[in-house]
Amino acid sequence: MLYSGIDAVGSLGSISEIVAVYALIIISFIAGLHLGTYLFYNTKTPKPLFIISNIVAAVAWISLLFANPTNATLILVSAFIYLLGVDYLLKQEMFISPSYFVTRLIVTTVSAGSLLFVSSLS
Repeated sequence: MLYSGIDAVGSLGSISEIVAVYALIIISFIAGLHLGTYLFYNTKTPKPLFIISNIVAAVAWISLLFANPTNATLILVSAFIYLLGVDYLLKQEMFISPSYFVTRLIVTTVSAGSLLFVSSLS
């Protein structure tokens, strides 16, 4: 849509805003999965997992609400990469499967890449 000259979708906003909100939803979902992992394995998972999952989601929301678009994009991409790092550690400790981690790697690559691509066109 960006190449066709369309830079907004009616009252939904600009394409970059829509992509950023979608990324924020994915980040919140992944952070929620980490919280669920902590609650399910509560005595075995690292204690900071509970705190980290909430902080990452909160920072992502705050960045989208208050940061300029460039900084918000960088924060969202950083959140994806950080959460992937957490998933890598969870995989190493066998809390998540290797196939789930591969899926997360793909989601992170596509999501972060999309954010950066759309941001570069805006």
